Amino acid sequence: MASHKGEAIRNVALVGHSGSGKTMLAEAMLFKGGELSRLGKVSDGTTASDFDLDEKEGKKSFYSALLHTPWTGRDINIIDTPGSADFIGQVYGALSVVELALITVNAAAGIEVGTRKAWEIVKRQGCACIFVITRMDAENARFDEVVAALQETFGPACTPLMLPLGSGSNYRGVVNLLHPDEVPDSMEELVETQRGILMESVISGDDALLERYLEGETISPAELERVLTPVLVERTVIPILCCAAEQDRGVAELLDIIAAYAPSPVYARKQVIDEQGAREDHVVELESPLEAQVFKIMSDEFVGKVSFIRVFGGVLKGGDTVVIANSGRSVKIPKVFRPQGKDQKDVNEAEAGAIVATAKVEELHVGDTLVATKDQRPFVMPHYPLPMVARAVEPKTRGDEGKISEGLRRLAEADPTFQVEINPQTKELVISGIGEQHIGLMLNRLQRRGVQVTTKLPKIAYRETISGKAEVRYRHKKQTGGAGQFAECAIRVEPNDRGAGYAFVDKIFGGVISQQFRQSVDKGVQDKMTEGIIAGYPVVDVKVELYDGKEHPVDSKDIAFQIAGREAVKEAVMKASPVLLEPIVKMEVMVPAKYMGDVTGDISSRRGRVSGMESLGDLQVVRAEVPLAEIQQYSTFLQSVTGGEGSYFVEFLRYEVLPQHLTQAVVASGKHEEA
Repeated sequence: MASHKGEAIRNVALVGHSGSGKTMLAEAMLFKGGELSRLGKVSDGTTASDFDLDEKEGKKSFYSALLHTPWTGRDINIIDTPGSADFIGQVYGALSVVELALITVNAAAGIEVGTRKAWEIVKRQGCACIFVITRMDAENARFDEVVAALQETFGPACTPLMLPLGSGSNYRGVVNLLHPDEVPDSMEELVETQRGILMESVISGDDALLERYLEGETISPAELERVLTPVLVERTVIPILCCAAEQDRGVAELLDIIAAYAPSPVYARKQVIDEQGAREDHVVELESPLEAQVFKIMSDEFVGKVSFIRVFGGVLKGGDTVVIANSGRSVKIPKVFRPQGKDQKDVNEAEAGAIVATAKVEELHVGDTLVATKDQRPFVMPHYPLPMVARAVEPKTRGDEGKISEGLRRLAEADPTFQVEINPQTKELVISGIGEQHIGLMLNRLQRRGVQVTTKLPKIAYRETISGKAEVRYRHKKQTGGAGQFAECAIRVEPNDRGAGYAFVDKIFGGVISQQFRQSVDKGVQDKMTEGIIAGYPVVDVKVELYDGKEHPVDSKDIAFQIAGREAVKEAVMKASPVLLEPIVKMEVMVPAKYMGDVTGDISSRRGRVSGMESLGDLQVVRAEVPLAEIQQYSTFLQSVTGGEGSYFVEFLRYEVLPQHLTQAVVASGKHEEA
């Protein structure tokens, strides 16, 4: 018997390429465990995982789904994740709260881009890993070829733990190499050979066993099985299993492996933030005071906001008041329930290792750490990829501004890879996502909330500056009835260092302009520079020197000198060889080597400069500096050229002068918008 109830829990995430059989494997696991009376189908929209309206219509997974099934005294939590690259954020969230990842590989298609991406995320998160070759009943299933490809791509630690009995229409089950029963005569030699390879792989992951083995001792099966979990955790052995989920073949054996050898919550490892903000490794104790983390938020039209929580230590009970360690704020958890896809079952409490949910707690956000006392430290926020595709949005109907803001806020709250902001320079409402499909899905959800929007490419946040010097004297004089306005100022402008911003230099001598009116000139200059002069973009990196002027004892006032400053700097900038600055981004593109020529050539055609290249296994990383304006639709290009095998990210680097032949078009566009 387990010494702690949580040790009987097994937390597993299904990850892999889209169409590799994750959802049907989850369905078969639930059916085999008695949680379902019959198998649903993805094509019919009847699976336990794909219950959302978008998923039923698209016949594929867009969101992670939490499921569970009992098996031989174990309580197995299963998180089924989407395979499309646009929804990769769901994979990051799922892998942050499980101890084991099952990477599914289609027996007919072999290793695909989603397989590689899943592997990279698994390594980053530090999970134990098992490859599952699915759809062994497909006519062109190629078990041996897929195994060889896995070993070549991901290393010799990949070792079959099962062998298939036949394939295609002749597939009838598996042989478990740990306990090979009823082995056909034709497979005896193969089973013995592969079993020896497996045993040596396991032994090599344990120094004590390896030493005894090399000295000629016989290692018992019980000893081998005892160390299988630790070597799984260290990923010195990565088992390869196989099954045909829809035919219910190999599923029970897969569940046996999970129940017997998958790491329990005892193996959970997290990092915490110390008082200085640094990361520190943290060993989770099941018996500790409450330590839990929110890893997913969902907005349900009936239940409201649903927060999914992994309990790492202690116990979470309905009715408890807990502390959000990230903010120090206390909140009450109204109830705790256990989701089974769209269904839910109330539970009195969730012990360490459990994955549960609560509803209608508006204060909770993805990544929040829930603890018992305020002196406990928060876990590190799970890593999520940066959104790469941006669109400016506007409501189709006037008066929907409030609705669109609230709707987008809700969507961003539930998905860390979806961001919403108002660009302070362009004043546009901009949404960002992983890809075009991700953006489209979010807009569909917004539309179901009753808000329709139009989208366009966001404006580029250009800036204006000068490349020369100029000197201007401007007089503002206005007479209206008895009150008049008078102000005169003389200024010089010259370029400031790039990135140094605006500098105002007061060179007035003799009091020709009073101190308060000099400040008025400064304010007028800054106001005009914020508005923009040549194309409506802020003017930056300019030094303005106020060296002379005049004032009137009656008609001079603050507003008059502000106007004089505005008009003076406008004239001066136009005389000082104005130029536009464009944002340059640092870009890293990761592609298989065969696409290198296409990618580097395309970067050059976008006015980019390749700054370096690096090999990463059989992938190539291209580093480049590229104008932001040239890559607003780069995801479409990369998807088309690489068939989805490429990925990239960008980061702002600096501003550079926009070439003159492109400046004219931007200026013309800015004037058109003003008109």
